[in-house]
Amino acid sequence: MRIDLEPIGIIKKSGKNSEILIYSEFEQVVKSLVSKLGKTSLKGKDVLVVHKSRNTDDVHQVEISRAKVIGRVGNILKIGKINANDDSVIDIRPDVSESIAIANE
Repeated sequence: MRIDLEPIGIIKKSGKNSEILIYSEFEQVVKSLVSKLGKTSLKGKDVLVVHKSRNTDDVHQVEISRAKVIGRVGNILKIGKINANDDSVIDIRPDVSESIAIANE
């Protein structure tokens, strides 16, 4: 089976951190992320970033990176440093593994 996914943004290194620029036509992704994480600030929340590395030749491989959100300005998410630069972003999701662990305690 072959699935082609359109990237929703791009990851750029920014000093000690990384930034995810969400393309304007996919701004709903950011709004959805904010609604899933709650009305409070995104700062300090963990997210999972699904991205396609430009360093690999295999067009079918993606990477999943966990990062803390440092801040948000419009459609730019500033996150902790991840090992990616100029990677295409496929999806961003809240990291629910922490909430599951807390609920099970």
